[in-house]
Amino acid sequence: MRGVETLTEAMFSLDEPWRGRFLDLVANLATGEMWDGGRRPGREEVTTWLGTDYGLYQEMMMLVDAWRRPRIGRLS
Repeated sequence: MRGVETLTEAMFSLDEPWRGRFLDLVANLATGEMWDGGRRPGREEVTTWLGTDYGLYQEMMMLVDAWRRPRIGRLS
């Protein structure tokens, strides 16, 4: 469960607008696009989703890791 909590914390520690975008994405993936976009999911909801859906956990882990990876050079 430690990895789930670490990933949840990583998403909540992102600066806006990226925090909101990651949280919206995880909510929509977890609920099959049925998430109420009028509010952000809380830590407990995100932790539950990531802890019960290993595929979702892996996908979000890869996205967060890629987002936090240092950028090398510029794409032209």
